[in-house]
Amino acid sequence: MWAGVLTFLAGALLASVYFLLKNRRNTPYLQLDLDALPALGDDVRTLAGLTEGAVTTGNACQILQDGALFPAMEADIAAAKCAVHLETFVWTAGTVERRFVELLSRKAREGIEVRVLIDAMGSAGGNDENLKRMAQAGVQLSMYCKPRWWNLRRFNHRTHRKLLIVDGAIGYTFGHGIADQWLGHGEDEKHWRDTAVRVEGPAVQALQSVFMENWIEESHRVPAGAGCFPELEAKGESDAHVVSSASGDAVSSVALLYTVAIACAKREVIIQNPYFAPDDGMCELLVMMVKRGVAVHLMLPGAHTDSPFVRRAGCRLYEQLLAGGVRLYEFMPTLIHQKIVIVDEVWSHIGSTNFDARSLSLNEEVGIGIRDAPIARQLKAAFENDLQRSRELTLDAWRRRPWYSRLFDWIAYQVHDQL
Repeated sequence: MWAGVLTFLAGALLASVYFLLKNRRNTPYLQLDLDALPALGDDVRTLAGLTEGAVTTGNACQILQDGALFPAMEADIAAAKCAVHLETFVWTAGTVERRFVELLSRKAREGIEVRVLIDAMGSAGGNDENLKRMAQAGVQLSMYCKPRWWNLRRFNHRTHRKLLIVDGAIGYTFGHGIADQWLGHGEDEKHWRDTAVRVEGPAVQALQSVFMENWIEESHRVPAGAGCFPELEAKGESDAHVVSSASGDAVSSVALLYTVAIACAKREVIIQNPYFAPDDGMCELLVMMVKRGVAVHLMLPGAHTDSPFVRRAGCRLYEQLLAGGVRLYEFMPTLIHQKIVIVDEVWSHIGSTNFDARSLSLNEEVGIGIRDAPIARQLKAAFENDLQRSRELTLDAWRRRPWYSRLFDWIAYQVHDQL
């Protein structure tokens, strides 16, 4: 009898683990008609429509680098009249956490609707007492997907989204977490390099909708009233479209966005990302673009990374990229954490999505595409500044790496879809 019970339990465990690991969005190998895709300077509606978004005009976008994000967010939260909505993955004890706890608690005591959604795994380093203080002050606090034995189906799905929406009229999306390593200017290994965007205008409503999706899913509460979906007037000159992916999607919109945006390039693609371990199809696309005359620049972390195994999995792809003509750089001073794509100096994307299987296939992600040449040029100027603190890899030098380094990269890449 006991043998039968043990067999049943072992089978149930294996079935659960299989479901846990395989329950993901589809990121198929895409067949692209490159000649049919429009230049993003001419038509961004196709890219937005394919990724379940809509283009809005009249947006004002402000780029915020490194620790400059936090004073801007704090000023907007302090001025809030109706509602503050914050969603984040990383929430770690320290100076930044204390500042946000005090500010959010004060706004809640003033009668502002403050809703905060934090990923349960990403907040493992947070201060429980500070979270209790916020709740006691009236902050509506939810933890996304707490580990529970009955919740195994969702355990492998995390909200990696980074959003702040104030009064339904001001929106932010960014790569930062609520943690001290995002202070400073990316000057050393204790201060990471990152980029954010502050948005005013009609696109904020789409950012609000993305926040509401996870908030309702986790809290089972439906926000309404002032500060949720006000009528928004034009504030600037940028065309913008929001893209997001959720765990239940049939196809990954964020993966599709990256793929189609790169395929639309006519002259240049610039990518900055902290975690690069995609499927072979992405590398083939980048090399294909080089063959079509597009200059492709890829900036990734050097020795400073918080996920060395993901980095080594990505290293498995470097030879293919370098041999195909992709310019590949490693940022040296610290972890480069921004998720930036710039196409043809006219369209750019900022958000939370990494170039790894976890972001593309599993996590809840969000980003904003911006068609605005001055914004794209500003981001390119920041990239060129980062180049001064980077080293370019060469094919000959990369091929001279020792055999055991190559072996480790190969082993790491075999499990890249679970990293």
